[in-house]
Amino acid sequence: MAKGWRTVNIRETRLHDLNNIYENDRKRPKNQEFSGWLDNLLFVYAEFQKELKQYGPFIEYKDANENIIYLYDHRIKQSVDVYINGKKKELQCQADERTDCLHVGFCYAIAEVYKVLIEHGFKEPKIKIK
Repeated sequence: MAKGWRTVNIRETRLHDLNNIYENDRKRPKNQEFSGWLDNLLFVYAEFQKELKQYGPFIEYKDANENIIYLYDHRIKQSVDVYINGKKKELQCQADERTDCLHVGFCYAIAEVYKVLIEHGFKEPKIKIK
């Protein structure tokens, strides 16, 4: 093993999923090996976590049900409900009364919320954060 590297164990299914992402990553250099690609992916994630810990998220995801996403905004110190409009395929923020605020944008980045949105027939979001 090369100096500075360490072996880790992951589930075969996870490795298979990561390898599929690696194979389809059009942004990676063509000569980049899987281990280097994965190391870079983990580096980006670790840096993101450091920044998040240092500056702290001001919006916190609480829960989601069939048509409401529950958040807490630490800036305004209150709960914020974001409603899912399945017919219009959009999210509506109760606090800002908008479909393109930070709360709505935050919702699109939460994996659990995205699953609920897909169940409502949502496609790739097209929002403008102002």
